[in-house]
Amino acid sequence: MSPSLAVVTLLAAGIVDWGSLLEVIWASLAGAIGVTAVFSLAVLGAVRSIESVREGRPLAAGVFGAVSLAGLAACCVAIVLGIAIMASK
Repeated sequence: MSPSLAVVTLLAAGIVDWGSLLEVIWASLAGAIGVTAVFSLAVLGAVRSIESVREGRPLAAGVFGAVSLAGLAACCVAIVLGIAIMASK
């Protein structure tokens, strides 16, 4: 390690709170994966609901429609929760 890199590393160690930085990275990653998965579930429910309507299966269409609405509601909750957390800090 060069002396200038050692100085920069030493300065960064005193300035950066590594625990908080890792917590932010972990929370961002978990939130991104969670919201993506829930939105994918909403899209899947919508597509399957439309397919079920075309095939003449109203009960399945209703169930998939409910899954789609639940996924969209979960996405909206996640967005509002994220905004509320950012606004409170």
